[in-house]
Amino acid sequence: MPMILLFCLWNHVPAQKAVIQGFVTDASDHKFLMGVNIMEKGSSGGTSTDENGYFHLELEPGPQILEFSYLGYETQRKTIVASADEVIEIKIELREKGSLLTTVVVTASKFEKKIGEETVSLDVIRPAMIESQNLTTVDKAIEQDPGVTIIDRQVNIRGGAGYSYGAGSRVQVLLDGLPILQADAGLPNWSSIPLENVGQIEIIKGASSALYGSSAMNGIVNVRTAYPTEQPVTKISVWGGAYVIPKDESGQKSDWWNRTIEELRDHNQHLDRKYLKRPYDAGVSMAHRQKIGKLDLVVGGQAVSNQDQKYFSFERYGRMSTQIRYRRSENFHFGINGFIQGGESGSFFLWNGNEGIDKYLPARITGIPTKTKNLRIALDPYFTFQNEEGNTHKFLSRWYKTDNHSNNDQGNFSNYFYGEYQYQKNWEAVDLTLTTGLVGTRVNVKAPLYDTGDDRLFGRSFAVYIQAEKNIFEKLNLSVGARLENHWITGGNAETKPVIRAGMNYQAAEYTFIRASFGQGFRFPTIAEKFINTSLGKEMGIVPNPSLNSESGISAELGLKQGFRWRNLFAFADVAGFYNRYVNMMEFNPTNDPSVLGDFNFGFQSQNVGNTQILGAEISLQGEIQVSEKMHSSGWIGYTFLIPTYLDWEKVRGESSSAYNVLKYRFRHTFTGSWDFDLSGWSAGLSAKYFSFMENIDRTFISFIPGLLDYRNDRKKDPLHFDPEKKGQYHGDFILDLRAGYTFFVGNNQYKISTIVKNLMNREYSLRPGMIESPLSYTFRLDFRF
Repeated sequence: MPMILLFCLWNHVPAQKAVIQGFVTDASDHKFLMGVNIMEKGSSGGTSTDENGYFHLELEPGPQILEFSYLGYETQRKTIVASADEVIEIKIELREKGSLLTTVVVTASKFEKKIGEETVSLDVIRPAMIESQNLTTVDKAIEQDPGVTIIDRQVNIRGGAGYSYGAGSRVQVLLDGLPILQADAGLPNWSSIPLENVGQIEIIKGASSALYGSSAMNGIVNVRTAYPTEQPVTKISVWGGAYVIPKDESGQKSDWWNRTIEELRDHNQHLDRKYLKRPYDAGVSMAHRQKIGKLDLVVGGQAVSNQDQKYFSFERYGRMSTQIRYRRSENFHFGINGFIQGGESGSFFLWNGNEGIDKYLPARITGIPTKTKNLRIALDPYFTFQNEEGNTHKFLSRWYKTDNHSNNDQGNFSNYFYGEYQYQKNWEAVDLTLTTGLVGTRVNVKAPLYDTGDDRLFGRSFAVYIQAEKNIFEKLNLSVGARLENHWITGGNAETKPVIRAGMNYQAAEYTFIRASFGQGFRFPTIAEKFINTSLGKEMGIVPNPSLNSESGISAELGLKQGFRWRNLFAFADVAGFYNRYVNMMEFNPTNDPSVLGDFNFGFQSQNVGNTQILGAEISLQGEIQVSEKMHSSGWIGYTFLIPTYLDWEKVRGESSSAYNVLKYRFRHTFTGSWDFDLSGWSAGLSAKYFSFMENIDRTFISFIPGLLDYRNDRKKDPLHFDPEKKGQYHGDFILDLRAGYTFFVGNNQYKISTIVKNLMNREYSLRPGMIESPLSYTFRLDFRF
């Protein structure tokens, strides 16, 4: 009997659990964090840290994933493998999020630095936002940022650029710190830039030529790839969606894909039956990051096929990317990054009119739409060496090949070679960092798109730069830099230009940062701006201007970042006033000069339009709140106001549609906003954009583009009392997007199902003359994380 009783008791003894205990601290100052949530993935088990940052948690034996989350800090996951009765001691360090002004950035200084200490306006876009909104290319991501607009793939920061017809950029686009603009045209090929393994996108607003050269006179977009952490990460995303039938304000449908080809050819005889496809968007992306001994491996890929709301406007491509870094020692590593993309796309330049389906069909006057097959390859060998005395040596290089084969004699081929040696010295005792470097580039181009009388064109540049940053009393950061740059392209003389910059940032309180900066900008004409010679139909062309001169300018800013923290709420506001001035600004302008027009009746040409200035202000507010362990909300809003004017107004007045002085192709008011809410795996979000009316465009466009005058007249607030001398006489455009999703775990794997609806109100709007934007669309997306 006693033996039977003992046996029964033995069978009711529960299995012994493993014990995980330890401390959670702040990664920067190593202070203990109280109230950190520790959750066991796949179960309801969890705990939180006490006032000493200590936690104690019992787990089932075997592999388990613990998630450490805390308001204002990056969530950290750690895999634990424990045996029964085992006690494991661990220490976790959490890093603050960028919302606490401690996001580490590198673009403005070429070394790691907290964003709150920067002397220039610098914004960061995170992968979570990119994924939640299904932003599959970089341009779609950065236009969520206040003051950033994209017109026909060209990026514009705070009104610094107008509409340049695919040539020339005042914003330098970087991939991991190296230029990725197409060398001959200064045009970013957004779909080529790998986004699946992005760590963060850093956006500088203001002149950055002192560090990054010619194309950076208005700002920087730097896409930084994420490197592997201790735990391997594999992500796969699949999405698919469609567009609804667009309607104008009267309710008239514009579903050209439901019409017969004979009916469509009544609008334009060049239309082809095989392109009658209902608009859709589909794609898949993959990303993997892993440490293998001393080797860091990052691989990714994306395949996309879409047909947007405009006839013949499609894109199909596949891309693979990789980053390989070998850490031979703590102070010496080297590697090679690269990507390859191939595909085809179709586009047209102008709509066929303002009525019904004509808004979504190519104009008769521009002939056959443009179809392009492309191949793009980039390879980036590099090495970094640092010694014990604080000396860092870097060699960075890039070969970027672009091969575009187009109909309409608009193809181009280019090879771009970039090399940079960088030396950096840090004197920790006096908190001083010196960065200097040498840069050399070379480009060779072959293209029927350019008219030079030569089969090939060449260009090259040399530059030397230096920048010093000093911290005084741990409160005041001072920065000063200079660059000397020399440029030359075929058919012109070499030009040398020096530029300088200076900035300061003062930390007045724990979450209060005051900044001021001044910088000079410089931009040398691209090959495309000088030599492009192509038709936009039988009557109109874009013609070369070999005598085009470089432009220069200045950028000044005064700004304040102010943080707020109260219980479970943290927010910060950023307020900035800025002034930009440009000398000999280059913009495409109408021309009727018979000596350059040839067989065209009229055309456009890149010209020096004189001196211009932009006054403005920008305000943004970002915040997050942890309502409970399972409920979290975050959001941001931003507003940018511009006063963009010509200093030589009479020179361009006759070419402008506006009766008053305002730069062409700018939005005086822009607004962006986003809000996300998470509860126990469920999520919902809302995004909004507002563009005021484009007040000034080329007058020639109004007479040349069918229906454009009617479209602009339809946007008048009060047609009966319209006053062309007054501002604010037109309606702007407000666009609303909606999203929802659910995240869950199966074992150690994370899954997310989401739905994204864009242009929720099915608003019909245009961001540049003669081109209508997307109507309401819906997308379903699946994300897998292993």
